[in-house]
Amino acid sequence: MTSAHKAEVRDRIIQAAIESFSQTGYDKTKMDDISRRLGLSKGTLYLYFKSKEDLFLGVCETSLKAGDGHDAHLFTKKENAASDAEEIFDNIRRRERGNDRVMLEMVVESTRNPRLKKAMYEYHLKVHEHVLEGLKKKVGEGFIRKDVDVAGLAIALVALYDGLAVNRMLGVSDSVNKKAWVAMLKAVIAGSS
Repeated sequence: MTSAHKAEVRDRIIQAAIESFSQTGYDKTKMDDISRRLGLSKGTLYLYFKSKEDLFLGVCETSLKAGDGHDAHLFTKKENAASDAEEIFDNIRRRERGNDRVMLEMVVESTRNPRLKKAMYEYHLKVHEHVLEGLKKKVGEGFIRKDVDVAGLAIALVALYDGLAVNRMLGVSDSVNKKAWVAMLKAVIAGSS
């Protein structure tokens, strides 16, 4: 098996897991369900992921890696803050499409499942670190003042996006959520001048 083939199978497994978790929930989805959806043996699934929790972490990692580099060209000029904020929101939504319900399901399930709670916590730390690194770069580029608490700002940005995801689950439109996102980022940037 080539590494390209292995990567393709892994991606197919992750996509099938997202679909299964979204349709029946994390708790009710079995590895058998995912293998049947793919037409693969359950043993093949376990070659790639040791457990359902590991598979969920694979879903998370794939989502996080998809964002690397996509937004690096943004926030270089303060006059573009609104359009850059919109582009970041749109990029995140594209990457998260289908995953937002899964993430909410995972949060709920993690209150009953200690292994999943640990996995969710580790993923959350990686998301925070990813956002923090991006903010530190913007401090280095002079886009954000050096005295801004970027660690606190990273937590706030992640929490805002998580809250907007809950809004979406409750029926708030993307346009309303995007407007809130842009307003907050514009306020942060104005405060960094």
